[in-house]
Amino acid sequence: MMQFLKCIFQLCYVKLKDLKMQFDVMVLHGFYLPRGSGIYHPPNITIGKNFGISQFCQLYCQDPDSGSKLIIGDDVCLNNNVLIIADHGGQITIGDKTMIGPFTVLRAANHKFDNPNVPIVDQGHLPGVISIEEDVWIGAHVTVLKDVNIGKSSIIGAGSIVTRDIPPYSIAVGNPARVIRSRK
Repeated sequence: MMQFLKCIFQLCYVKLKDLKMQFDVMVLHGFYLPRGSGIYHPPNITIGKNFGISQFCQLYCQDPDSGSKLIIGDDVCLNNNVLIIADHGGQITIGDKTMIGPFTVLRAANHKFDNPNVPIVDQGHLPGVISIEEDVWIGAHVTVLKDVNIGKSSIIGAGSIVTRDIPPYSIAVGNPARVIRSRK
């Protein structure tokens, strides 16, 4: 019986935390989160008008003292299961009218691993910046790593891993993503 009550208490606690997150997002940003989505530390996140977020998206921007910041422009659309992580001092900016495909990951910090005598988990992080300019289309299953700028009106093909800057009006694909042609 005690185990059952403990389980019920944990379920109620999780549900209350979800409701508090929903409330915080509604107060700060004016919209409800779809099923399975979460915005963690909403005060560090700026979201523009007409923001579209699908199910199971996660936006992280913890560590406010380290300078973490997430800025999302107007008319930005996130498809299912997008993961955006701007923590440990990382900063991410997403320009107006940008579309991000399902299962895409944006990560603005990496783990340090310089000292082989210290477990990687104990070495801290290297913060960086991701800047996505306006009118960008990022396909499904794309990964964008720190210290990358994706130029205006560019397209990143599905499954690509972006490790370096992409010039404006480019179509880039692959691992690592490389420009295959210009849109002009």
